[in-house]
Amino acid sequence: MFVNAENIHHIVIASTEHPVDFEQFKKFIQKSPFVRRVAFIGKAIFDLPEFPEMVKFCALNNIYLIFGEVGETSTENLRALVEYKNVILINIYEDKHNVQLLNQYKQEFNSDLPDINIIVTVKHSPQDEISPTSYAFYNLADDITDIACLKLLNEPMLNYNGELLGCWQNPDKKHPINAFNLGMEKAFSSASIKKMLNMLKTGKICKSCPCTRCPVFASLVWTNQKIDVYKRVFNDD
Repeated sequence: MFVNAENIHHIVIASTEHPVDFEQFKKFIQKSPFVRRVAFIGKAIFDLPEFPEMVKFCALNNIYLIFGEVGETSTENLRALVEYKNVILINIYEDKHNVQLLNQYKQEFNSDLPDINIIVTVKHSPQDEISPTSYAFYNLADDITDIACLKLLNEPMLNYNGELLGCWQNPDKKHPINAFNLGMEKAFSSASIKKMLNMLKTGKICKSCPCTRCPVFASLVWTNQKIDVYKRVFNDD
């Protein structure tokens, strides 16, 4: 029984600290031709000097893009978001100027893409906030079909430098496996990923896995539940 990495068509790249290295990213895509959608989380991706080239490169390789947050950026970058018609969705935080420019480019290129999601910032009092480590927040007793653990398989997250974080909840934020260097197939055949998947499947604790320090997995153990990751996402082989 193993994970067929060719079934992983969607990935997320965290660019909250730094943009990706364009040359590394291109090599990764060439090693992982089955990747069809890349979501970038964080504004730093717009600091990439070759940003328009990256969007064009993805378009030429039939890769659709999602941008989790658009901040202040150049008109060249905004134009690239529309010109190549491969950006599906962008999130903009109440930035009327960028929205206006993007809509102008959409008219210029006669494009329905990207969808623009304007996020209105709502301030919460400390009493309204739920602690990310609260067991109540991760009440998995009724439904475990859409939780962070499954993202390890159907939409894994990489750090900006290619480190395979696994999921958005990874408490360590660091992982020795570099998918940019290895490609997705070799990255998912590593011993540590296999241990992680086995732990999620069986519920048997493996202290070396970052999952053991995650409140989501802790709540699974607390409610005596398991995730059959193989049957949910891939077929047995």
